[in-house]
Amino acid sequence: MVKVVKRSGVEEEYLSDKVYKALRDAGASEEVAREIVKELDEWVKKSHKISTDQIRRFVLTRLRRLEPEAADAWQFYDRVFKGRLTFDDGKLLVVEKGRLYLGRKVKDIGNKGLTSAEEVREILEELREDMEYGVSPKVINARLYALFMGVLKKKDMPREEKIKAIELINKFREELGWKPYELKQPL
Repeated sequence: MVKVVKRSGVEEEYLSDKVYKALRDAGASEEVAREIVKELDEWVKKSHKISTDQIRRFVLTRLRRLEPEAADAWQFYDRVFKGRLTFDDGKLLVVEKGRLYLGRKVKDIGNKGLTSAEEVREILEELREDMEYGVSPKVINARLYALFMGVLKKKDMPREEKIKAIELINKFREELGWKPYELKQPL
């Protein structure tokens, strides 16, 4: 059994399903997600221990080649929900506290991730600006999906804030002429 060493030093069993789900949540197609997980499984078998950073670097490198929009969404999710920036070579900058330039705004960094619908609104403004600067609709769509999934998974965001955030995301999608996201189960 291969152990994954998390950033905290905690070890857990390597679960390829976890990587597959993260890939799908980032917007990777089922085919690409399965291909990357299969390659990762083979690579991981060569070790008894592997770090989450090594896994992330492997996955992002492959994802950039196969589905760049999904790689962008993965990095967007890391920045917004995990408080870290992923560089082009997969190395990470983790900011525990202090100030960090995130998109168009300088933010104080403390807790990881979003806590309010207002922060989601600011990110949507950033996405709107990105479109004006020529970022493709395909990339924006991938980022919106990552944002939506992140809001759904955010355990410490109050339910009312989640509802407002989802409404903001869906309004943004509708303004672009896209179908709003539907919840598969109640919040």
